[in-house]
Amino acid sequence: MKSLQNKIFLLFVILLLMVQAIAFWTLYSEKKNQEAAEINNRLTTAKTIFTELFDRRLTYLSTFAETVAKDYGLKEVFNEDTRSLLFALNNHRKRIDADLAMTISSAGIINGQLQRHFVNGKGKIRQGAERNSAFRFSEWLETGQAAHLYMIDDALYQLSLSPVTVGAKTLGWIAFGFEIDERLADEFKNITGLNTDFIIKNEGAWQLISVVQSSENNESYDKLLELAVQVIENKAPDQYIATHSLITEFDDQEFGVAMHGLRANFVALLQEQWWKFLFLAALTLLLSLTSAYFIAGSISKPIKRLVAQAKVIASGDYQQKVTLKDNNEIGQLADEFNQMQAAVLQREEAITHRADHDPLTDLPNRNKLNKTLKKLIEQQKNFLVLHLNLSRLKDVNDTLGHDVGDEVIKELASRLHNLCQMNSFNALAHLGADEFILLVEHLKVDEAIYQLRAELEPIFDYQGISLQLQVRIGVAAYPEHAVDDKSLLQMADTALNSTREKRKLVQIYHPDLDVNTVERLSLINDLKQAIPAGELELHFQPKMCLKTKTVTHAEALVRWQHPTLGMVPPDNFIHIAEQTGQIKALTRWVFITALDQYNAWQEQGIDLNIAINVSAENLKENDFHHFICQSIMAAKVPAEKITLEVTESSVVEDPEAAIKLLAEFKDYGMKISIDDYGTGYSSLAQLKQLPVHELKIDKSFIQHLEHDEDDQIIVRSTIELAHNMGLHVVAEGIEDEFALNWLAAHGCELAQGYYISKPKPAMELTPWLLAQLTIQDVEEKV
Repeated sequence: MKSLQNKIFLLFVILLLMVQAIAFWTLYSEKKNQEAAEINNRLTTAKTIFTELFDRRLTYLSTFAETVAKDYGLKEVFNEDTRSLLFALNNHRKRIDADLAMTISSAGIINGQLQRHFVNGKGKIRQGAERNSAFRFSEWLETGQAAHLYMIDDALYQLSLSPVTVGAKTLGWIAFGFEIDERLADEFKNITGLNTDFIIKNEGAWQLISVVQSSENNESYDKLLELAVQVIENKAPDQYIATHSLITEFDDQEFGVAMHGLRANFVALLQEQWWKFLFLAALTLLLSLTSAYFIAGSISKPIKRLVAQAKVIASGDYQQKVTLKDNNEIGQLADEFNQMQAAVLQREEAITHRADHDPLTDLPNRNKLNKTLKKLIEQQKNFLVLHLNLSRLKDVNDTLGHDVGDEVIKELASRLHNLCQMNSFNALAHLGADEFILLVEHLKVDEAIYQLRAELEPIFDYQGISLQLQVRIGVAAYPEHAVDDKSLLQMADTALNSTREKRKLVQIYHPDLDVNTVERLSLINDLKQAIPAGELELHFQPKMCLKTKTVTHAEALVRWQHPTLGMVPPDNFIHIAEQTGQIKALTRWVFITALDQYNAWQEQGIDLNIAINVSAENLKENDFHHFICQSIMAAKVPAEKITLEVTESSVVEDPEAAIKLLAEFKDYGMKISIDDYGTGYSSLAQLKQLPVHELKIDKSFIQHLEHDEDDQIIVRSTIELAHNMGLHVVAEGIEDEFALNWLAAHGCELAQGYYISKPKPAMELTPWLLAQLTIQDVEEKV
């Protein structure tokens, strides 16, 4: 009998792969060592070259400054004619093409300064901004140290000082400097091939030299600075090779030079050799495997015959037997195939049943339900989907245990199954836990519910415990509510969820029940990115003082300019922000932006009190008071110029905590306003306790003042009540002249509404405010 153990094809392949792997690893390790040596040598050379280049510039500057300090012509005009001094100073500067030249008098005053600046890539010489000002580092003049690092604005110079003397008398000092900028970096790169960044530490923070930071290139600047700091701290990313030089001998300043380049650029030649080796290794392996394949051909023939038989079984034909008359291990394997075939057929039937049925109740599950629904929809017959949920099952589980809960579910399944034996109930499915679906074709909703309750009404007695089977039901109808299976199930589930919220037993679907629409879910996701993406903008609606007829206040109102949906009204996303926890970031953005706008208006002569809306969720934040106070201090805005508007409902949930927090804001100096007064839940007793300055009457009482006497009574009574309590009154929703005059006549302090001005961005509102100021000035002069 022939043995397959003599067929060592697999062992042959494994040995071949092992040999190839060892050779590959050896060459790969050697490649890595060669790369490391090449990179280390290049970095060491680069650091040495830069140090010599930097020191050579300093030596050159020092020698030249000493030479110029002895120039007799310069000494003659040193403290006399400024124009002659600058002319002589520029002549000397040209000799070494210095970027900075200056003279300092014996009194420490910079009496001459020339500085190179670049316009469209061309260098021009101009007088420095420090001329006629005191030299900032008087100690340099006393120590006699020649070499320094000197910074003017964002430009850093290598500077050399030399005293100008006549005999024993010091007329002053002369200094020349080379700017440390991209020119030096380019010169170094031409020699070494490495990019160079210069950074200096100011007040504990690193700053890039010769890189202009602006709103357009903040990201690029930050990335360059981050990479330079990483190089200085020996934490450069793996894709870079890098070294650095940290120079600290200049007046305790830390000046860092970060030299770096992409690793791939320096190992390109080695990489090319490596690819050649990989190609040869792959070719060798391919030829070896091809030879092994032909060797194994004679071994694989009987196995192929067995595979052909196995494919017949894999196609689902379990009736055919495997026929192979070999007397070796392959023949034994064929016999095992026949036995496996019978076992697989049995297990497949069990799996198919399990895939379409719930393991607890053995009822059709969601998979089977979907198939049934599609068949009914194809027949285009009207039918109902009843989504059932067993009430109080949690109480049973918590009291009697989950085993009893499972028995209750099985009893419910049994009764529903009995119900489905009637012709009116087409199908039953168990979705899991205590949720079931009934499909009803020939009954109306009331009839189906009646029969269902009749079947479930008898008490279920389990081991002496009487349990009532009560269900909640969500109903969706085909084709009235939806014409596809997924939507029908979703709508029935929506109706069922509504029964829990409204404490009802039956709910038929209608569109108003949908709270999680696609648009709403999209807004929830998009709102997270709205602030960093700059999609939010702040509008301001003026408030007019009815006594002086001038605008003295403005309310900050947030708007969302969605990139695809356009302008999204606040009512559509404020509630989402409160529910998803994003109101914290939103309120903070509004507050900071409003403070910035207050200061911007102050610079233009516009003095307004800014009102900012605060959510009930904000009042629950532990650090909200700290944030508000710190923001006001940082912006240097008087606290009395800020009004926080809160609704009555904000105080209802936790009145004690809310009142305490509002009192702290009031003590800090801010004004507190009750927004939408008259629509909330606060009582007069609660209003008396609130630490507020004003009431804001809701627009629903203002918009129909001219024609609604009841509204006039309510508003007049509210104004009198507020005044008796020492509060001011703001009326919103002013849309006509009658309402404005009526409110002024009845003592209302402030008014806002479209009749005065609609909310506008600050850019549009500012000219309007300035025009109002002009009119006011003219009226005062008249």
